Amino acid sequence: MEEKDKDLEKEEGKGDEVLEERESGGLSNGTQKPFSFEEEGYWESIPEQEDAREKRVTWLRRTLGEIIERMGIKAYIEAQQREGEIFLEIKGDGSGLIIGKHGQTLDALQYIMNKIAAHRYREVREKVLLDTENYRGRRVAALESMALRMREKVKKSREAVTIGPLNPQDRRIIHVTLSGDEDVRTESKGEGFYKKLVIMPKSRGNREQEPSPGGTHLT
Repeated sequence: MEEKDKDLEKEEGKGDEVLEERESGGLSNGTQKPFSFEEEGYWESIPEQEDAREKRVTWLRRTLGEIIERMGIKAYIEAQQREGEIFLEIKGDGSGLIIGKHGQTLDALQYIMNKIAAHRYREVREKVLLDTENYRGRRVAALESMALRMREKVKKSREAVTIGPLNPQDRRIIHVTLSGDEDVRTESKGEGFYKKLVIMPKSRGNREQEPSPGGTHLT
């Protein structure tokens, strides 16, 4: 038996329609030239009056803006400095393309920006977070809501539920949401970046119930 979670389906599908239009030629960026960090003038210096962290933030904001521009999307970047992280919010009309199917484009951009930051600023350990139109916040709420609903389903049926595949950030949200529950536990399954997550009944007595082939799967 397979099910779809309506809240997640709504959030994940936000960028799908735009992506399908682009794939069909409606938003083609075939005239865009390949992205290159070596382009003349790109590595221009940042004003000297800015302190070290402000320089990093400015450079990262410019870098992300350049990448988005090369994707054929008109947008601007707002930056916030937080404890141990730099938050970059992408604002513009191309949010569907930036989010991508199941949020994978936004995840990929965030991964790339963290790699770039780690390479350029080797001495600084600071995470770069990306968002657009509060997609991250809406997805957290959808994942938490789904986790609680699936908990009730598992408690009632005493059968495991498998969700996913999900990225590490999404899996952590579900793990944390259900971490203090007395009746269910969670476990990631699989290899690679995207893994499935199993919500299963906790053991009764000394016997632990593992996911059964008959468990419910959400895709």
